[in-house]
Amino acid sequence: MEVLKKNHSGEKIVDLQMRLRQLGYSLGHTQIDGVFGLETENAVRSFQQERGLDSTGEVDSQTWQELVDAGYKIGDRLLYLKHPPFRGDDVRTLQYWLKSLGFYRFKENGIFCTHTQDAVIDFQKNINLSADGIVGDGTIKHLVRLKRIIEPKKTSNFPFNSKLELKKRQGTVNVAFDYGHDIYDEEIDRYFKEKIYICRSIVNYCRQLLEEVGIKSIVTVNDNNQSLFLADRINYANKAEPDIMVSINLSYSRDNMANGCSCYYFKGLRSYSVNGNQMANLIQDMIVKNLRIPDCRVHGSSYSILKETEMTSVLVEPGFISNPGQRDKLKKSDYQLQLSQHLVQGIISFIKN
Repeated sequence: MEVLKKNHSGEKIVDLQMRLRQLGYSLGHTQIDGVFGLETENAVRSFQQERGLDSTGEVDSQTWQELVDAGYKIGDRLLYLKHPPFRGDDVRTLQYWLKSLGFYRFKENGIFCTHTQDAVIDFQKNINLSADGIVGDGTIKHLVRLKRIIEPKKTSNFPFNSKLELKKRQGTVNVAFDYGHDIYDEEIDRYFKEKIYICRSIVNYCRQLLEEVGIKSIVTVNDNNQSLFLADRINYANKAEPDIMVSINLSYSRDNMANGCSCYYFKGLRSYSVNGNQMANLIQDMIVKNLRIPDCRVHGSSYSILKETEMTSVLVEPGFISNPGQRDKLKKSDYQLQLSQHLVQGIISFIKN
């Protein structure tokens, strides 16, 4: 979709403003006027901050999807497994409730997947309802009656994956690497080819280094999936079922002096990935310490590459492609190799921890 930003106008902006108002965000004295002004920009920034997105004040496809998701409340509609799946805050609330009761042990990603259906069926069996996996009035009423148990649990941490912990002890962890098309529209013409070249090179170095120590890996962009688009890469990763995934991307800023490395792990409205947090911190520490570049810190986020993938996932952004000096450095093979070595050290530390 076209990125919506300041000074844009029209029906799409009216739709945006209506969604923001329905969610309780102030648009100032202008209210819903179809013009993307300062008040609308501030409302978008506030929404992005609350949802774990980059606070750009601009509405890209991910922010728009989060706006749509936020419009659904539990009980608004019948929920069940279908393709494409239901997604929204009603599903996220359902997952949180089921997790608090011990039936769901995965990411509260707001997507009604097979894990969610299985948890619903287990809950329905437990309370002697028809175990059809459909969340209708009867199932919701029983969940609401248990709110006194659910609501006191203010946070719900996405737990350690017991299967991953077992494979770590056995030394049989499989790793997936990812890179592709997930950048702002203004970057595409200027940096797209360079970004893909750099990220692909880093991924290839990482895979070679892991192979040398006996750790198998795959990459989401390959002969079976040549698409760089985000949805296709996520779909491929989920079907491949690796134990962990590391996605490589390059940061962008209008400030061409912005510099440094950031790592991200999944963080929802009420939960976060414990394993992801640990792996992101280990990778960030290795890169920042050894390459002596600015530390842009580790962040919890609900980026799609973290939220919609089923394995423990982290996103690594080792530099700013918009910074001329850092871009030139990132294009050099010896620097790519150094970066890959420290990134792999972080992965290995996580696997052996």
